[in-house]
Amino acid sequence: MIEPAMVRDVGSAAHSVAELEAAIDACFDDVARTVGTFQGFDRVWESMRQASTGGKLLRPRLLLSAQRAFGGAPDEHALQAAVAIELLHVAFLLHDDVLDRDLVRRGGPNLISRQRDAALVRGVNPREARRYGESCAVLVGDLLLAAAHRLIGELDEPVGRRRALLGVLDDAVSAAAVGEHADLRISLSGEADEDTILRTMALKTARYSFSAPLRFGALMGGASSDVVDALGFIGDTVGIAFQMRDDVLGVFGDPRRIGKSVLSDLREGKITLLVAYARMDPSWQRVAHLFGDPDLDERGAALLRSAIERSGARARAEAVAAQLIDEASMSMYRAALPREIIEDLERVMASAMERSR
Repeated sequence: MIEPAMVRDVGSAAHSVAELEAAIDACFDDVARTVGTFQGFDRVWESMRQASTGGKLLRPRLLLSAQRAFGGAPDEHALQAAVAIELLHVAFLLHDDVLDRDLVRRGGPNLISRQRDAALVRGVNPREARRYGESCAVLVGDLLLAAAHRLIGELDEPVGRRRALLGVLDDAVSAAAVGEHADLRISLSGEADEDTILRTMALKTARYSFSAPLRFGALMGGASSDVVDALGFIGDTVGIAFQMRDDVLGVFGDPRRIGKSVLSDLREGKITLLVAYARMDPSWQRVAHLFGDPDLDERGAALLRSAIERSGARARAEAVAAQLIDEASMSMYRAALPREIIEDLERVMASAMERSR
């Protein structure tokens, strides 16, 4: 969950958070009117709205920041694209919760949990109630993906630019699907090398969370293709560093601050760089049987965390993240980007290394 407090000023000069939230709500209302109330689907849609509140809107704000930096005036077109990238994010979260079988998002019950509980109240058996909740998440996620594509397709932009924007959107969706599949394959095999894990992070998260918003904004601001490509690389690189920090927090963070359990990754047996590095050390073998245990308790988790620390895996992962940030920073200055986007990216990079949630 990428929601760094230090990026709260990104894009704030273009549109306020309140404007973004109002535009997102208006889009939710539009879709709600389209799907109607048949068989209580309006309640499912409203449940999604409640479960998806509380984000920092980093992705749309990055888009608006880039658009403004390249000379684009704050307008309804940019706001519409910003809403589209947030809808894309919510859709991916819903689908990700299904794939990971998670019931918590942003510190509270997610859509799956809410609809499962609603089915249980109606007397549905627990297994079918869970299946119903997951099915709702898939369907609502699909609707959000369709809405995101519609918003970009309806932008009042020159044909060539609109095609380029749709290309960025398609690239983000395709990359996320391939990245999610890679993540599933890694979970099945229980093995992955450093390059595979890094590429999976780039595809699954970094491409749509950082690269796509920056490319969207730069295109809408009239930036050259070389600059758009440079921002894509920078976004991918920063996004991987963010995800690495997420993985560290997922094991060593404070659950009250990060809004999710710090046992779930260990219980799931999630193969991150932390684990890939730790496995190289003999100390891991003594606790390896605990990794992936669905009944893992806090005592067992403490043993795994201790082994990760002793192996040097945590320090190594944080060093790789810092190296990626340095690489992105050098690329940023080589590309001679406008001062405004450099300042916003510097805040994002700093938060990637310093955040605690």
